Amino acid sequence: MGSLDDFAKRMSRIAVAVEANAERAVQDVSREVARAAIKATPVDTGLARSNWQTGLDAAPLGVLPARIPGVKGSTGDANSAAAMSACEPAIEDFDVTKNREVHITNNAPHIGALNDGHSKQAPADFARLAVLAGLGNIRRSRILPD
Repeated sequence: MGSLDDFAKRMSRIAVAVEANAERAVQDVSREVARAAIKATPVDTGLARSNWQTGLDAAPLGVLPARIPGVKGSTGDANSAAAMSACEPAIEDFDVTKNREVHITNNAPHIGALNDGHSKQAPADFARLAVLAGLGNIRRSRILPD
């Protein structure tokens, strides 16, 4: 029969595992939301797709220029890769003991119109659909250790 000390040690190990698993779950969901939002964003010059940004505990401010300027969607894939590469460090830096939120935002002046369906390249509400795609990762996450 285990002692109270053994029980306390086991609970401590479980707490560490829960913390690490929760942190990984937040990162996985954030990564998927960013990836889905970036991929779904209609692209012409690259400005809207380039403006997906992540921040910890506060939303990033300001409008970025197109990471790889183009015309008629010519740099869509390149801007997707560049935007995701720019989002990744903040997502990876999320620490459950220090941070409360991951903000994934787009400050392009026309992002609202694009999300409302003003482009034939993406359905209306593509940003909400990206969040739903990310939340699918929560269902697959294991917070409590086996």
